[in-house]
Amino acid sequence: MVEPFQTLYPDRVSLFVCGPTVYNYPHLGHARTYVVFDVLAKYLRWTGQEVLYIQNITDVDDKIINRAQEEKISQKDLARKFEREYIKDMLSLGIDSVSYHARATTHIPEIINQIERLVGIGVGYITETGVYFNIDSFPRNGELSGQSKDKRISRVTDTKKHNPADFVLWKRGEYGEYTWDSPWGRGRPGWHIEDTAITEKYFGQQYDIHGGGLDLIFPHHEAEIAQMESLEGKHPMVRYWMHTGFLTVEGEKMSKSLGNFIKIQDALKTWDKDIIRYFILLSHYRSPLQVSEEGLLNAKKALEHIRAIAITDNGPYPEGRDAFIAAMESDLNTPNAIAAIHALAAHGDLEALIEYGEILGIRFLPETSAPLSILQDIRAELRASKQFEIADMIRKKIADAGIQVTDPPLKPLK
Repeated sequence: MVEPFQTLYPDRVSLFVCGPTVYNYPHLGHARTYVVFDVLAKYLRWTGQEVLYIQNITDVDDKIINRAQEEKISQKDLARKFEREYIKDMLSLGIDSVSYHARATTHIPEIINQIERLVGIGVGYITETGVYFNIDSFPRNGELSGQSKDKRISRVTDTKKHNPADFVLWKRGEYGEYTWDSPWGRGRPGWHIEDTAITEKYFGQQYDIHGGGLDLIFPHHEAEIAQMESLEGKHPMVRYWMHTGFLTVEGEKMSKSLGNFIKIQDALKTWDKDIIRYFILLSHYRSPLQVSEEGLLNAKKALEHIRAIAITDNGPYPEGRDAFIAAMESDLNTPNAIAAIHALAAHGDLEALIEYGEILGIRFLPETSAPLSILQDIRAELRASKQFEIADMIRKKIADAGIQVTDPPLKPLK
């Protein structure tokens, strides 16, 4: 069921999307998620909304600690290296809508403060190994994922926990340079607490949209809800949850742990960023997406077809424009939006192709026709003032570039 989109504050959207753990190169699974939310942010801004889009950077984690030890470099150097690679790859894909990337390590005071409050109200408890969240204290746990209680098991095994399902807020111990003093001893934060500490700082305890991959619903997003809503009982923490479906390779979810991932930088050596974005947006964001050379090749052919027919400017095509907006308003239905793009190209609504292309982050016009609207405006003024010789010279140049120009009849001068 599609619900009306109503924000906490008029014309303002607070959007948070779970960012990467920066211990390796970004892959096409990341591209799938972040292209989708890039389009969402751009569309919302196009509608006139002010969008504060925050994405966290998990730069302290067991994976970072372990890889830094393997490579014999500092955790900070490793994290910054892959953070730079991540930002570079995102920009290479035209993903530039994030307002602020918030590192976990620059929000330690907020994290400690939030844990102190959770302990203070009795939902967090202290052990010899750290601080844990008592999941039995939160009756709504499991509502987002729909999992039964017996299936909700924490990934952290610790005999000191009161309940095997309890999750860690603070890990006590020495973890190299990424270790901080706290009321519970030196250590580092757990994974879930960084997101709620960051979002509470910038949005408060309630906000509009939270996005991420489908695999984050449990335990990550369930833990976020339990933490934030336990603080002062404000419900719901998030008005709208948006989860992208898995990107699969030969039927398996693409992931670094499985070793079947395709790095974004490698994909860009073969496929243009417009083709990758088109391929991703051909599927609804909630649906699984199978990566294949055939699929990318079909996306390339489809995009080339649009560019081949989008050469004559015939003015606005209202039906196509309405169809594009209706698709975007219907749970970000980008497959239908792209179908509308094909109709707009067939009817020669080049202005809409440029404008909607900026929303989708895809160039739909051939490169030679990029200045077409400007040239046509100049020619129209020249013809109106009966400077036909210069107007015809411009027309010939356009025609030599393979672009068809059809002039409307001249209106009589008044």
